[in-house]
Amino acid sequence: MRRVGITFLAALAAVSVVSVSANPLPSTTQLTSSQPTGTKKCHANPTPFVIPSLQEWDGGSGNWRLDANTRIVVDPSFANGGALDADNTFMRNPSNLKQYAASFQADISEVTGVNAEVVVSSKYGPNDIFLTLGADSTDPELNIEGYLLDITKKGISIQGVTSRGAFWGTRSILQMLILADERGYALPHGHARDFPNYNERKFMQDIARKPIPMSDLHEYATLSSFYKFNTLHHHYNDNPGMQVKSILPDWQTKYAGFRLRTENPAYSMYASNDTSYTKQDMREFQDFIKARGLDLIPEIDTPAHSLCFTKFHPNWSIQNDTARGDWLDLGNPEVQPFLEGLWTEFIDWFDSREVSIGADEYDPSKGDLARKFVNSMHDYFATHFNRSIRMWGSDVRLPGTIEINPNIHTDHWDWTYSSPVDLVKRGNKVCNLNAPDTYLVPRTLSYEDFIDSRKIYDLWEPWVFDIFDKTNTSRNLSPNEPLLTGGGLGNWNDFLSESVTRVELFDRVSRGLDVFGEKLWAGAKNSDHISYDKWAPLAKKLRENIPGITLRRRPQSKGQFLMSYDFENGVTDASDNAYDAKLQNGATIVEAGEGHGRAAQLTPDSYISTPVDAISYPYAVAMWIKPSGDQQPNAVILESEDGRVLISNSTAPTVTFEQDGNQYDTQVILPPGQWSHLAFSADTKQTTVFFNMRRVATVQYYNPRWDVLANSTMLITAPLSTIGSAKGNSMSGLVDGFVVLDRASYGGEMAFLGKRFADALP
Repeated sequence: MRRVGITFLAALAAVSVVSVSANPLPSTTQLTSSQPTGTKKCHANPTPFVIPSLQEWDGGSGNWRLDANTRIVVDPSFANGGALDADNTFMRNPSNLKQYAASFQADISEVTGVNAEVVVSSKYGPNDIFLTLGADSTDPELNIEGYLLDITKKGISIQGVTSRGAFWGTRSILQMLILADERGYALPHGHARDFPNYNERKFMQDIARKPIPMSDLHEYATLSSFYKFNTLHHHYNDNPGMQVKSILPDWQTKYAGFRLRTENPAYSMYASNDTSYTKQDMREFQDFIKARGLDLIPEIDTPAHSLCFTKFHPNWSIQNDTARGDWLDLGNPEVQPFLEGLWTEFIDWFDSREVSIGADEYDPSKGDLARKFVNSMHDYFATHFNRSIRMWGSDVRLPGTIEINPNIHTDHWDWTYSSPVDLVKRGNKVCNLNAPDTYLVPRTLSYEDFIDSRKIYDLWEPWVFDIFDKTNTSRNLSPNEPLLTGGGLGNWNDFLSESVTRVELFDRVSRGLDVFGEKLWAGAKNSDHISYDKWAPLAKKLRENIPGITLRRRPQSKGQFLMSYDFENGVTDASDNAYDAKLQNGATIVEAGEGHGRAAQLTPDSYISTPVDAISYPYAVAMWIKPSGDQQPNAVILESEDGRVLISNSTAPTVTFEQDGNQYDTQVILPPGQWSHLAFSADTKQTTVFFNMRRVATVQYYNPRWDVLANSTMLITAPLSTIGSAKGNSMSGLVDGFVVLDRASYGGEMAFLGKRFADALP
């Protein structure tokens, strides 16, 4: 390619800028806890910003600073856990202080570069962070997850009621460190007394209709834990919304997901081929989340949402045309023994003392049959497994004379299906997942596509089930209702995998979990409640710097140019980032002529590797391409873990984007034997495709569900790991002027960019 160099890059940059005391501690410790008074002292350190907000803070003067000598010191009296740990979690065998300290150590290292040694000792120094237990367990506010935090010249001490409570204190310290990066990781002296208002702070996720790799589930757990959520709820089976059989006669052909894969041939057939999890997968996952303070509620949803079973056993579905094909017939004598056997197969995979049987959206003409079913499942789990169950609120739409057992924990989700006020009157514990406020459903017309964080911050509370009428006691619960366990955010993927990419989904969830974390822990009652406009920018900085998160897909860049390869000097990166590439497997640099100078030549087996895997929106990617006349089917232009850009697909000769195994066609055809300029750019709303520097298409997904029938724009994650493919299916031809911006770009800039990289234009 003709040399442009750094001068041009700088030019383009210029153009485009258009009051309770703690219980006494063992005498061997050095900890002195001071009660936060809430009284403002002259020149006292202000309350540090964390999410969720600290309930009480008594600021001191001066700062504590992290340094290379900092250690994480675990009190030997509680290193292996405290007396209250085991009985105050859904999970058996919860993590202890040593395990939490190891998680904290890894987080500090990633955020600050300091490898804080974990030691077990009753003594700690002024540079150290001390983890211990002994906070007052009889304090009704401090409760089982509260903690006392002291930051003084003697060091930092975190004293929990339980080990998990102490871990929540480490989340506060971690967030303070993230926001103190420009102050040399100096944290303000002061004393905090912090505790959650609600015991259940939950992230519920539909992983049945969107295949989610286990690695992603680990990141969702890390994200949830960062904001002091204590419960994950996984919905393991489901199918798209169904109509009755008379309208949908091909119901057996529709997608159905079941994510648990056993080797037992009696149940192995139901596991999804695209993504499913083994017993070992679930063992490792639960060990991972326990060390981050999380419980797991597993859900197998029956008798509705059961296409994963009825498609194999159509005779188990309700045998009339006015029923949905995914409704199991509870009157069939084979069905309930099957479901009991199914749970018997999988129950030992899970450590939780409570599981969900779903039980929502079933045939309303069979109300008493459904009510009898949930009661019998309650008894079955209690008798056979010594476990309790929960269900989705359903009694209003399942009319009958049989009372649902009041010991069944209920996730309220919709007023047309249940009333939280009536539920607590009958004695049921209730968790607030009331739609639409707590529902995140990508590309829906009925619920939130992105959570309205300002609305949640200003209006929602776990006791609020009607934000338009918050004082109405027939529509809301009391903030202190003992049967209100808490609430959370529910992510439903109603429109299946192709409706949202993995990276898009994570972005949506991450933009909602922080504000729900705030309200579930501190709500509007914390002493230093700040306006949303002040809260949001700091929340954004925290969200963008959570350790252990890779799904943001935002690589580091020193300027707007993330990568720039002109190929005049091989594959050296002309941006300020030095992301030099490598020629692999026979890829070469050749004289291209036609005003392009030198260019990279690829064959099906050769490719160029880069040190950057991918970039999520906003971004722009542009390149010149001269394909040869002979291309393999689905030949690859760009590739990474997230997907591919193909020169064509199996059915059309058009450039195609592939994400999570789903393909999105464009109108662009790259003519063989001649140079073309191909570019695509994603902002927060759409991915735009440019051909020869003109806007020609947006990447779209057509939603075929009967109540939508519309196109939606997609936000593609740009694959950057290789130009071509490391798997032996690269496009054949020449590539020149490969540029990636870490912001979106548009038609005029594309023309400016493309023409500067080549003399000969199409």
